[in-house]
Amino acid sequence: MLVNRIEYHQVTSTMSYDIPDDDIIEVFGSLENFIESEIAGDDDFYDFIMQYDYDREDDWWTDRKGGYDVEYEFPED
Repeated sequence: MLVNRIEYHQVTSTMSYDIPDDDIIEVFGSLENFIESEIAGDDDFYDFIMQYDYDREDDWWTDRKGGYDVEYEFPED
């Protein structure tokens, strides 16, 4: 018999970008303008940051601490 265990988790993902200050200043004029651009939700900020790679760290905190829902399915063969 096939049995599926389904776990519903929550994860916090942190993407870390290492963007050279000179690149930011060239496009936004200053680091402060860059930060303000993000706060204002400007498309220019998102378009700019998407040009850079990032390191990603996922914290599956419901897996570490418990507290996630589990259900089982019994699909037909």
